[in-house]
Amino acid sequence: MDKQDRLNFKLGAKQQVSGNFKFYLLLSILWMAMQWIGGSMYARDMNWAERVLSDGSATIGWNGFFSFAGLFFLVASMLRMGVRLTMIDLDRGKIEANNPIQRSFALFDKGQYFLGWIFISILTGIFVALWSLLFVFPGIIKAYAYSQAFFIYRDAYDRGEKMTALQAITASRKLMDGNKSFLFIMDLSFILWFMLVAMTFNIAGLFVDPYYDLTRAKFYNQLVVRQQDVPGGSQFTATDHDSEN
Repeated sequence: MDKQDRLNFKLGAKQQVSGNFKFYLLLSILWMAMQWIGGSMYARDMNWAERVLSDGSATIGWNGFFSFAGLFFLVASMLRMGVRLTMIDLDRGKIEANNPIQRSFALFDKGQYFLGWIFISILTGIFVALWSLLFVFPGIIKAYAYSQAFFIYRDAYDRGEKMTALQAITASRKLMDGNKSFLFIMDLSFILWFMLVAMTFNIAGLFVDPYYDLTRAKFYNQLVVRQQDVPGGSQFTATDHDSEN
């Protein structure tokens, strides 16, 4: 993939979100709301801790020891993954742009989706953390290498193939070979958009977040298509047994 591919992904995603903004907003609004609530709760708890450490004037209560912020962030991650699955299917023409709120729960459409996401998230988190112990850059590289694991897992399941979380991670590492820098640069190209989101107190995120997620969905779909077009290339299946390290 090259610069023109990156421009095409972004232009296509921007046009789709702009042309059907209401759908993409409603599709993404739940996870954005959960993330906003979690962020607000986290900021409140950090302020509480600051007051305690500075002058000890705050009264210690249950809110100081336990926060639901992490729970809201977890729910936001689940809903966002459902949004990304929906965007992948929309880009493939498998589904229609309707019932946005319902489609945001796509991760829960099948129990195997949810379980796969849980195990893949745990394993990738462990692997990235271990690589980060060497230095921050190996961790970043591996995070990009494993970034497509759940999408590969979901596709394999939909084809009726059995695939473990570890096999999906290994398949992602292979699929991203030679494409990690492309995705990294594509993410960096959104930096001004993310700055705009910060400056507008997340209001711009109502457009930017769906735009970013749809761009990534287009990247994955094209990655799979091109893998199939490579001589000797094929769908990743559970027959890939390379160990991960």
